[in-house]
Amino acid sequence: MAYTHATLNDVAARLRTRSLSVQDLLQDCLARIAALNGTLNAVVALDPKAADRARELDEELRNGKDRGILHGIPLLVKDNIDVAGLPTTVASPLFASAAPATADAAVIAGLRKAGAIILGKTNMDELAAHVSGRTSCRGATINPWHPSRHCSPGGSSSGSAAALAAGLCVAALGTDTGGSIRLPAGWCGLFGLRPSWGLFDMAGIYPRATSMDTPGLLTTAAADMAPLLRAMLQADLPSAPMTDCPRIGVMRQLVRQLAAAQPAIADRYEASIANWIDLGGQTVDVEFPPLVSENVGNVVDTIRSFEFYRDIHADVEASPAKNRMHAVPAADYAAGRDVPADRIAAAQKTRQQLTEATQAFFADQRLDALLLPTALMTAPRLEDPAEKYKRARLLMNLFSITGNPTLVYPGGCVDGMPCGMQLVGRVRADAQLLALAEAYDRRFHPFCAPDEAAGGND
Repeated sequence: MAYTHATLNDVAARLRTRSLSVQDLLQDCLARIAALNGTLNAVVALDPKAADRARELDEELRNGKDRGILHGIPLLVKDNIDVAGLPTTVASPLFASAAPATADAAVIAGLRKAGAIILGKTNMDELAAHVSGRTSCRGATINPWHPSRHCSPGGSSSGSAAALAAGLCVAALGTDTGGSIRLPAGWCGLFGLRPSWGLFDMAGIYPRATSMDTPGLLTTAAADMAPLLRAMLQADLPSAPMTDCPRIGVMRQLVRQLAAAQPAIADRYEASIANWIDLGGQTVDVEFPPLVSENVGNVVDTIRSFEFYRDIHADVEASPAKNRMHAVPAADYAAGRDVPADRIAAAQKTRQQLTEATQAFFADQRLDALLLPTALMTAPRLEDPAEKYKRARLLMNLFSITGNPTLVYPGGCVDGMPCGMQLVGRVRADAQLLALAEAYDRRFHPFCAPDEAAGGND
């Protein structure tokens, strides 16, 4: 394949030297989808107008019209984000017969204006209500690393992560509420960004829990994120000062303790810390007990369930397919219906306290970022018990409710499967987080495709 697993910047450069055309690039993507999607079940719909758009964009380049670095770049989009001309099913029988969307979501409109091609839609957990990739009404998505192991790609942005890791597109969009970009990025060996909450216009994105929902990105290189984000925002990211010696908080003892079941995760964490020191960073050992408090997970679950029921109630009750919802979203919907008002009020109060404490922690410790593993395990098998998936969210829960941006990067492999690391930044310091990740990527090049890893693919 002419482009497979090349970075967005590399592909853009080849389009401008005419060593690769937009149409050939699109055909490469479609050929890989045809060859691999039967196994992965990552892509659920293709835009029939994509080929026409590729021809138009090639013609523009020949005539000297260049929309910028995203001109002609094929992207795949999670199926809870509206793409004009394609139905938004949210992987649910509630919307199995949905008509095509008549308009793009706000983030898609910006990408199209910048010249990106929306290749199609990706599979996901039904109604974005799990982190496994196994609850879709279209069937489970398979992690492209060792497909015969039948491992989870993470969810709910399961199809976007699996597709990108398998080289079916150049970059992919997902959404994150309680870990739905962060976990798939970690388990599929990708860069993934959950931006600061509230940074993006959510118009045209189906809600999971509106006070936590955000669109985000999956890429194979850190530098690919900035142009995509600018297009999605149709503006520059808020600027943030960058120091020559970034101060990065680490939690060695806690991670070693929590990763006892798979201690190689802690080894990879130590290796990543050493890399930051080699890069000129100042790593400081810190403690922040709320990070792993059971109460944090309870607050996340309470608010998420309440908002889920509140925001989709009309759609569920109006649908003849409401009794065919997967058991996981159905249980969360019922939990949101039954939660008492005083419990919601208490959860919201605790959330505010946790948010204030987290921002004070970053300020008091003078942190540019906090470094943690994304999860305390590599991807489990799809059929593994729910408790394992709940535990996978442990190091992400707090930042689902505080608004802090989080950027996941590949941290190497454990037992042949990817192990992600996450950098948590200060609120609205997304640009600084990107700069840190780009510096790390330039030095260490951590991305490795499944078929490039030793024994990485079957």
